[in-house]
Amino acid sequence: MSRKLLSILMILCVAGFLFAETTSSTTLKLTAAYGTGIEAKVDAAYQLKIPMLCGEGPLFSGNNMKIKANLGVSPIAGTLSVDAVMTPIAVAEFNFGGAIGTGWDFDLMGLEGLKLGSPLASDSLGGVYYMGRVGAAFQFDTGAIFSGDWKSVVIRAYQEFNYKGYSNASNSSTYWEFENGGLMNNGFNYKGEYILGYQMPLMVNLVGVQLETYVNSINGGASDMFGDLSILANAKFSDALSLLCALQFTNYTKNDTTRAIEVIDPGFKRVALILSYAI
Repeated sequence: MSRKLLSILMILCVAGFLFAETTSSTTLKLTAAYGTGIEAKVDAAYQLKIPMLCGEGPLFSGNNMKIKANLGVSPIAGTLSVDAVMTPIAVAEFNFGGAIGTGWDFDLMGLEGLKLGSPLASDSLGGVYYMGRVGAAFQFDTGAIFSGDWKSVVIRAYQEFNYKGYSNASNSSTYWEFENGGLMNNGFNYKGEYILGYQMPLMVNLVGVQLETYVNSINGGASDMFGDLSILANAKFSDALSLLCALQFTNYTKNDTTRAIEVIDPGFKRVALILSYAI
Protein backbone atom coordinates (compact mmCIF):
# COMPACT_ATOMS: atom_id res chain seq x y z
CA MET A 1 0.00 0.00 0.00
CA SER A 2 2.79 2.38 0.91
CA ARG A 3 4.57 1.64 -2.38
CA LYS A 4 1.41 2.44 -4.36
CA LEU A 5 0.97 5.66 -2.42
CA LEU A 6 4.61 6.59 -3.03
CA SER A 7 4.22 5.86 -6.76
CA ILE A 8 1.11 8.02 -6.97
CA LEU A 9 2.87 10.86 -5.15
CA MET A 10 5.83 10.64 -7.53
CA ILE A 11 3.55 10.74 -10.57
CA LEU A 12 1.71 13.75 -9.16
CA CYS A 13 5.01 15.51 -8.45
CA VAL A 14 6.26 14.92 -12.00
CA ALA A 15 2.92 16.02 -13.47
CA GLY A 16 2.87 19.10 -11.26
CA PHE A 17 6.39 20.03 -12.33
CA LEU A 18 5.50 19.53 -15.99
CA PHE A 19 2.40 21.69 -15.91
CA ALA A 20 4.16 24.29 -13.78
CA GLU A 21 6.59 24.73 -16.69
CA THR A 22 3.86 24.79 -19.33
CA THR A 23 3.32 28.18 -20.93
CA SER A 24 0.49 29.46 -23.11
CA SER A 25 0.09 32.28 -25.59
CA THR A 26 -2.59 33.80 -27.78
CA THR A 27 -1.92 35.49 -31.12
CA LEU A 28 -4.24 37.57 -33.26
CA LYS A 29 -3.32 38.13 -36.92
CA LEU A 30 -4.75 40.35 -39.61
CA THR A 31 -3.61 39.51 -43.15
CA ALA A 32 -4.19 41.88 -46.05
CA ALA A 33 -2.88 41.35 -49.59
CA TYR A 34 -3.16 43.05 -52.95
CA GLY A 35 -2.33 41.49 -56.31
CA THR A 36 -4.95 40.57 -58.89
CA GLY A 37 -7.48 41.52 -56.21
CA ILE A 38 -7.82 42.41 -52.54
CA GLU A 39 -7.54 39.61 -49.95
CA ALA A 40 -8.16 39.75 -46.20
CA LYS A 41 -8.18 37.24 -43.36
CA VAL A 42 -8.31 37.23 -39.56
CA ASP A 43 -6.68 34.46 -37.47
CA ALA A 44 -6.92 33.79 -33.75
CA ALA A 45 -4.45 31.20 -32.41
CA TYR A 46 -3.91 29.64 -29.00
CA GLN A 47 -0.75 27.69 -28.13
CA LEU A 48 0.39 25.52 -25.25
CA LYS A 49 4.14 24.89 -24.94
CA ILE A 50 4.99 21.84 -22.83
CA PRO A 51 8.61 20.94 -21.92
CA MET A 52 9.27 17.33 -22.94
CA LEU A 53 12.30 15.01 -23.12
CA CYS A 54 14.58 17.81 -22.00
CA GLY A 55 18.29 17.10 -21.61
CA GLU A 56 21.61 18.83 -21.14
CA GLY A 57 23.25 21.19 -23.62
CA PRO A 58 21.91 23.63 -26.22
CA LEU A 59 20.58 20.88 -28.50
CA PHE A 60 18.30 19.29 -25.88
CA SER A 61 17.63 21.79 -23.08
CA GLY A 62 14.73 23.40 -24.96
CA ASN A 63 12.95 20.23 -26.08
CA ASN A 64 9.19 20.67 -26.04
CA MET A 65 5.84 19.93 -27.61
CA LYS A 66 3.52 22.70 -28.81
CA ILE A 67 -0.23 22.26 -29.18
CA LYS A 68 -1.64 24.90 -31.52
CA ALA A 69 -5.26 25.70 -32.33
CA ASN A 70 -6.10 28.31 -34.98
CA LEU A 71 -9.41 29.78 -36.12
CA GLY A 72 -9.24 31.64 -39.44
CA VAL A 73 -12.00 33.66 -41.08
CA SER A 74 -11.98 35.39 -44.47
CA PRO A 75 -14.87 37.03 -46.35
CA ILE A 76 -15.61 33.69 -48.08
CA ALA A 77 -14.46 30.89 -45.72
CA GLY A 78 -13.75 29.77 -42.18
CA THR A 79 -11.28 27.12 -40.99
CA LEU A 80 -10.31 25.52 -37.70
CA SER A 81 -6.93 23.78 -37.46
CA VAL A 82 -5.12 21.89 -34.68
CA ASP A 83 -1.45 20.91 -34.75
CA ALA A 84 1.01 19.15 -32.45
CA VAL A 85 4.62 20.23 -33.04
CA MET A 86 7.37 18.21 -31.34
CA THR A 87 10.93 19.49 -30.96
CA PRO A 88 13.06 16.51 -29.82
CA ILE A 89 16.26 18.38 -30.68
CA ALA A 90 16.89 22.07 -31.29
CA VAL A 91 17.51 21.66 -35.03
CA ALA A 92 14.43 19.55 -35.85
CA GLU A 93 10.64 19.75 -35.60
CA PHE A 94 7.93 17.20 -36.39
CA ASN A 95 4.40 18.35 -37.10
CA PHE A 96 1.11 16.41 -37.03
CA GLY A 97 -2.21 18.12 -37.56
CA GLY A 98 -5.27 18.84 -39.59
CA ALA A 99 -8.01 21.32 -40.41
CA ILE A 100 -11.70 21.53 -41.28
CA GLY A 101 -13.62 24.38 -42.85
CA THR A 102 -16.42 25.54 -45.05
CA GLY A 103 -17.08 28.37 -47.46
CA TRP A 104 -19.83 30.70 -48.61
CA ASP A 105 -20.59 33.26 -51.30
CA PHE A 106 -19.70 36.95 -50.96
CA ASP A 107 -22.04 38.49 -53.52
CA LEU A 108 -20.77 42.04 -53.03
CA MET A 109 -17.44 41.12 -54.67
CA GLY A 110 -18.70 38.18 -56.73
CA LEU A 111 -16.63 35.64 -54.75
CA GLU A 112 -17.46 32.01 -53.96
CA GLY A 113 -15.73 30.20 -51.10
CA LEU A 114 -16.80 26.67 -52.11
CA LYS A 115 -17.20 25.32 -55.63
CA LEU A 116 -17.97 21.82 -56.87
CA GLY A 117 -18.35 19.92 -60.14
CA SER A 118 -17.30 20.15 -63.79
CA PRO A 119 -17.65 22.98 -64.60
CA LEU A 120 -17.27 24.38 -61.09
CA ALA A 121 -20.37 25.93 -59.54
CA SER A 122 -21.07 27.44 -56.14
CA ASP A 123 -21.66 24.95 -53.31
CA SER A 124 -22.04 27.57 -50.57
CA LEU A 125 -22.07 25.93 -47.10
CA GLY A 126 -22.82 22.66 -48.86
CA GLY A 127 -20.12 20.52 -47.27
CA VAL A 128 -16.90 20.38 -45.27
CA TYR A 129 -13.35 20.91 -46.47
CA TYR A 130 -10.87 18.75 -44.54
CA MET A 131 -7.11 18.29 -44.47
CA GLY A 132 -4.63 16.13 -42.55
CA ARG A 133 -0.87 16.70 -42.60
CA VAL A 134 2.45 15.37 -41.39
CA GLY A 135 5.67 17.33 -41.74
CA ALA A 136 9.26 17.68 -40.61
CA ALA A 137 11.58 20.68 -40.47
CA PHE A 138 15.30 21.24 -40.16
CA GLN A 139 16.15 24.60 -38.61
CA PHE A 140 19.33 26.31 -37.53
CA ASP A 141 20.31 29.69 -36.07
CA THR A 142 23.97 30.71 -36.16
CA GLY A 143 23.24 32.94 -33.14
CA ALA A 144 23.22 29.77 -31.03
CA ILE A 145 26.92 29.26 -31.84
CA PHE A 146 28.34 32.74 -32.36
CA SER A 147 27.74 35.32 -29.66
CA GLY A 148 26.76 38.84 -30.69
CA ASP A 149 23.65 40.71 -31.80
CA TRP A 150 24.63 40.76 -35.49
CA LYS A 151 25.49 37.10 -35.99
CA SER A 152 22.07 35.47 -36.28
CA VAL A 153 21.37 33.83 -39.64
CA VAL A 154 18.23 31.66 -39.60
CA ILE A 155 17.84 28.64 -41.90
CA ARG A 156 14.68 26.52 -42.05
CA ALA A 157 13.64 23.74 -44.44
CA TYR A 158 10.19 22.18 -44.03
CA GLN A 159 8.70 19.20 -45.91
CA GLU A 160 5.01 18.27 -45.68
CA PHE A 161 2.69 15.63 -47.08
CA ASN A 162 -1.02 16.27 -46.69
CA TYR A 163 -4.37 14.90 -47.75
CA LYS A 164 -7.05 17.38 -48.80
CA GLY A 165 -10.67 16.54 -49.45
CA TYR A 166 -14.20 17.86 -49.68
CA SER A 167 -17.11 15.94 -48.16
CA ASN A 168 -19.42 16.49 -51.15
CA ALA A 169 -16.87 15.14 -53.63
CA SER A 170 -17.92 11.52 -54.24
CA ASN A 171 -14.51 10.36 -55.49
CA SER A 172 -11.07 11.57 -56.60
CA SER A 173 -12.45 12.42 -60.07
CA THR A 174 -14.86 15.02 -58.65
CA TYR A 175 -13.30 18.48 -58.72
CA TRP A 176 -13.77 21.26 -56.20
CA GLU A 177 -12.24 24.55 -55.04
CA PHE A 178 -11.96 25.98 -51.53
CA GLU A 179 -11.27 29.64 -50.70
CA ASN A 180 -10.03 30.47 -54.22
CA GLY A 181 -7.19 27.96 -53.86
CA GLY A 182 -7.46 26.55 -57.38
CA LEU A 183 -8.89 23.35 -58.83
CA MET A 184 -8.48 20.35 -56.48
CA ASN A 185 -9.59 16.75 -56.09
CA ASN A 186 -9.55 14.50 -53.04
CA GLY A 187 -5.98 13.28 -52.73
CA PHE A 188 -2.45 13.58 -51.42
CA ASN A 189 -0.30 16.67 -51.93
CA TYR A 190 3.22 17.87 -51.18
CA LYS A 191 4.49 21.18 -49.82
CA GLY A 192 8.05 22.39 -49.31
CA GLU A 193 9.03 25.59 -47.48
CA TYR A 194 12.53 27.08 -47.30
CA ILE A 195 13.51 30.23 -45.36
CA LEU A 196 16.81 32.08 -45.18
CA GLY A 197 16.74 35.08 -42.87
CA TYR A 198 18.97 37.53 -41.03
CA GLN A 199 17.97 38.73 -37.56
CA MET A 200 19.05 42.15 -36.29
CA PRO A 201 18.75 44.10 -33.01
CA LEU A 202 16.66 46.80 -34.73
CA MET A 203 12.97 47.61 -35.09
CA VAL A 204 13.17 45.88 -38.48
CA ASN A 205 14.46 42.76 -36.81
CA LEU A 206 14.31 40.27 -39.69
CA VAL A 207 14.91 40.35 -43.45
CA GLY A 208 14.97 37.27 -45.62
CA VAL A 209 13.60 35.20 -48.47
CA GLN A 210 11.09 32.35 -48.47
CA LEU A 211 10.45 29.75 -51.16
CA GLU A 212 7.28 27.64 -51.07
CA THR A 213 6.86 24.73 -53.51
CA TYR A 214 3.82 22.55 -54.20
CA VAL A 215 2.77 19.40 -56.04
CA ASN A 216 -0.95 18.60 -56.04
CA SER A 217 -2.78 15.28 -56.16
CA ILE A 218 0.20 12.94 -55.90
CA ASN A 219 -2.00 9.85 -55.89
CA GLY A 220 -3.81 10.87 -59.08
CA GLY A 221 -0.80 11.67 -61.23
CA ALA A 222 1.61 14.33 -60.04
CA SER A 223 1.35 17.74 -61.65
CA ASP A 224 4.28 20.04 -62.33
CA MET A 225 5.92 21.58 -59.30
CA PHE A 226 4.99 25.22 -58.81
CA GLY A 227 5.60 27.76 -56.08
CA ASP A 228 5.98 31.22 -54.59
CA LEU A 229 9.09 33.24 -53.79
CA SER A 230 8.74 35.94 -51.12
CA ILE A 231 11.04 38.74 -50.00
CA LEU A 232 10.39 39.27 -46.28
CA ALA A 233 10.86 42.10 -43.79
CA ASN A 234 9.52 42.04 -40.24
CA ALA A 235 9.13 45.12 -38.02
CA LYS A 236 8.78 44.59 -34.28
CA PHE A 237 7.10 47.56 -32.62
CA SER A 238 6.93 45.98 -29.14
CA ASP A 239 7.13 42.56 -27.49
CA ALA A 240 3.50 42.03 -28.52
CA LEU A 241 3.05 43.86 -31.83
CA SER A 242 4.81 43.15 -35.15
CA LEU A 243 4.24 43.61 -38.88
CA LEU A 244 5.52 41.21 -41.54
CA CYS A 245 5.74 42.51 -45.12
CA ALA A 246 6.08 40.11 -48.05
CA LEU A 247 6.68 40.92 -51.70
CA GLN A 248 5.69 37.74 -53.55
CA PHE A 249 6.52 36.34 -56.98
CA THR A 250 5.15 33.14 -58.52
CA ASN A 251 5.39 30.80 -61.50
CA TYR A 252 1.74 29.70 -61.56
CA THR A 253 -1.74 31.07 -62.13
CA LYS A 254 -5.33 29.81 -61.89
CA ASN A 255 -7.19 29.50 -65.18
CA ASP A 256 -10.08 32.00 -65.19
CA THR A 257 -12.54 29.45 -66.58
CA THR A 258 -11.54 26.02 -65.25
CA ARG A 259 -9.60 27.26 -62.15
CA ALA A 260 -6.91 24.69 -63.00
CA ILE A 261 -3.40 25.60 -61.83
CA GLU A 262 -1.12 26.39 -64.78
CA VAL A 263 2.65 26.90 -64.72
CA ILE A 264 3.74 30.22 -66.28
CA ASP A 265 6.87 32.36 -66.51
CA PRO A 266 7.83 33.77 -63.07
CA GLY A 267 6.32 37.16 -62.29
CA PHE A 268 4.81 39.40 -59.62
CA LYS A 269 2.00 37.89 -57.54
CA ARG A 270 1.06 40.21 -54.67
CA VAL A 271 2.11 42.33 -51.71
CA ALA A 272 1.02 40.93 -48.34
CA LEU A 273 1.00 42.49 -44.87
CA ILE A 274 0.52 40.42 -41.70
CA LEU A 275 -0.11 42.37 -38.48
CA SER A 276 0.35 40.18 -35.37
CA TYR A 277 -0.51 40.86 -31.74
CA ALA A 278 0.63 38.30 -29.16
CA ILE A 279 -0.77 38.08 -25.64
